[in-house]
Amino acid sequence: MASFKGSVIAVTGAGSGMGLATAKLLAERGATISLADINEEALKKAKDSLSGDKHIYQVVDVSKSDSVDAWIQKTVDTFGKLHGAVNMAGIIAEPVPLTEYSDEVWDKMFAVNTRGVFNCLRAELRAMSAGASIVSAASVFGQFGAPGHVAYCASKAAVIGLSRTAAKENAHIRVNCVSPGMI
Repeated sequence: MASFKGSVIAVTGAGSGMGLATAKLLAERGATISLADINEEALKKAKDSLSGDKHIYQVVDVSKSDSVDAWIQKTVDTFGKLHGAVNMAGIIAEPVPLTEYSDEVWDKMFAVNTRGVFNCLRAELRAMSAGASIVSAASVFGQFGAPGHVAYCASKAAVIGLSRTAAKENAHIRVNCVSPGMI
């Protein structure tokens, strides 16, 4: 198993689900984690569940660039460096046919799922140096579509484009996305 001893890794969506599972695995392998989530209570529990005692957390709204920037700055100020990031924060809405989709749900989905990854990538890339790595969560739905989930599918397809572009613009840093299916 790969060791992450000495690595500082920022993880969004760290209060639950895949973000929390990723943070736990990285901590078990020696990484120091900077956890971010919109839910403070979940963050406290997540931090307490991690192996090691140097981890930090911050409530972050990934749809707001100032919130993301402050978190990444706090991470660098605390640990001196950022070696990696995992952008897992995301939302999905109840299924609704495209013809009945509201502007509000569409905007919220893109604010969190797409602008959130954009805000994170921008802040993380500015803080990283050669050899760092970023992984963002897309979805198989972003590649194939799914009835009733037009905004989710489109927002996750955009994450694929964001990740590919960031990778091409920053060849010294590995930038990838993963596209999980149903969990």
